Amino acid sequence: MAQNTENRLDASMQQEVSVDEDVLALRAPLVLVRRNDQGEWIFEGPGESPRPTVRTVLGAVVNAWPHVSALAELEPGSAAVWSWDNHGWTSEFECTCGECEQPVAADLDRRTWPGELDPEDLVSVEETALSGQEVLTNILYSSGRIALLGPGEQHRTSDQLASVAMANVIRRWPHTMRALCSVRSGYLLRWNAESLNWHEYEAV
Repeated sequence: MAQNTENRLDASMQQEVSVDEDVLALRAPLVLVRRNDQGEWIFEGPGESPRPTVRTVLGAVVNAWPHVSALAELEPGSAAVWSWDNHGWTSEFECTCGECEQPVAADLDRRTWPGELDPEDLVSVEETALSGQEVLTNILYSSGRIALLGPGEQHRTSDQLASVAMANVIRRWPHTMRALCSVRSGYLLRWNAESLNWHEYEAV
């Protein structure tokens, strides 16, 4: 996987980390991030822990799953769970009142699916972004179809693109859900790695 030079996490991009095998193989969404007491990062999908993992470097994970960059304040010995309802990370915590609902790392649920999107709609995705070789930086709506692209010019040839169901795109990149709801024909949404949000531009 290529590495992104943008880093909001307080760690070297060369630091070794553990990644859930199913997440790395794109069979499950990245919805749980833990740091052990030594500060090591562990990235997981839904389901019971511990899970089979593969070793890689932090830069490769940040490059492939930009939504983890929002975890700059995750301390050693703590964990964060992706909330599909709130469209963001929520910290695990110890309940003292007995009434709190502990966040659970879960797969994309139809109950949280936005009504304005059809989960079966096909979206064009640049192959290198899908595999994590390039960072996903652009969402373009043109000629009646949405395309998710890496950096560079907006035009791609058909052999550079894969058709992926909308639901699987959002499972691959949870931080795209709201962007895909708001993208307009003739406009480009570009991911800002510093502010961790999508900015809209008129397509050229």
